[in-house]
This record gives sequence, structure tokens and C-alpha cells, in this order.
Amino acid sequence: MPRTKEQNEKIRLRRKEAIMKGALGVYVENGFAAADIGEVAKRAGVARGLVYYYYKDKRTLFRDLFMHMFHLSNVYTRKHFAQEGTAVELCEKFASDMYHNLFESSEHVLFFFRMRYDLHELFSQEELRTLLWQDNNLQVVVEKLRAGMEAGEVRRMSPELLTEQYWGAMMHGMGFLRKRKEALLRKGKSLEEVEKLLSPEIKAAMDSCVAMLRP
Repeated sequence: MPRTKEQNEKIRLRRKEAIMKGALGVYVENGFAAADIGEVAKRAGVARGLVYYYYKDKRTLFRDLFMHMFHLSNVYTRKHFAQEGTAVELCEKFASDMYHNLFESSEHVLFFFRMRYDLHELFSQEELRTLLWQDNNLQVVVEKLRAGMEAGEVRRMSPELLTEQYWGAMMHGMGFLRKRKEALLRKGKSLEEVEKLLSPEIKAAMDSCVAMLRP
């Protein structure tokens, strides 16, 4: 019996999800220039020709990967800051989750560290001006901090500037912790041991992000 349109669509979505997962793994290890479609297909568990069925070339595939990752980031951030809690509580939990993702969702974290090197290879200047993934992420935080200022729980200043400072501190902390993690792994420590050893630094990084928000 022929498959229905709904069944075909589910198969298509599963295949593209597998290809995105394979492309992410290849990208965080090799970057765009050294990425190979054959390796993406191998990791996705599909034929090389199937990747080309959905994507005409490597650039098209990795543009789609970038947009997919930006979308996931936006959804995650919006969902987080839509939860119940004060602005400070949500920012503290967000920073904590981001730092612990270095150990639990490291491919996603590594993508956002690496992707800045390839943005101009994959997108034109005009496209970068109109891509709103970062603005969308930051605007959610801006509005939460603005509400926190009105409630008297966040120090009063430009909410846009405070958001940039908070986000920048969090990213710098992640960069430092990633280097420490890699150094300890090279010394033969297990991932669990590394996370335990770095727990004081994770807490210090999180506390420093939150300290700048308080009145």
C-alpha cells in the first residue's frame, strides 16, 4: 500500500533531523571548510545521495544547519524567560543551565563558539543584517530585565546595555570554562571529574553574571 502524504512528511522530517544532527557533529569538529558531505551522511545513517536530494551543495546544507540552530536557540531562550520567577532568578538559572550545557549538550555549545568564524562564508552582509536570531534572544532578556527594574529587583539603567553586559559576561565565562574543561580532559580526567573539579568556578561565573543585575 502506498504511503500517505502524512507518512511521507514524517519520513522526510526524520531524515532531515538525522542530517541536521550529522551535520552538527561534523561542523563542531571540522568547521565549514573541512566539512565533508560523505561524513555527514555517515553520521546521519543515510546515503550520501539522500543528503544531495535535500541539499544541492554543502553551503546550502550548512546554511540550513545555522538557521536550525538559531531557531532552537530562540525557542529555548523564549521558553526559559516565559517561566514564572523574578528577572534575577531567571537570569541566574539561565546562566547555570548554559554553563552546565558545556558538559551535557557540548555540541550545541561548541556550535555557537565556532559559528562566528563561518557566518560571513555562509551569509551575505545583507542577510546578516536581517537575521534576527541574536536580537530575538537578547530582546527577551531586555524585556525581562526592564520588568525587573520596574519591580525594583534589578538596578536601574539602560535595559539594553545591562542585557549586553549580562550576556557578554556569560559568554566570557563559558569561553573560560570550555578551555579549562578541554585542558583537564587532555590530562586524562573523565567528563564527570571535570565537571566536579570546575563546580566552584561554574558557581563563581554564575554569581558574577547575577551580581551585575542587583540594585
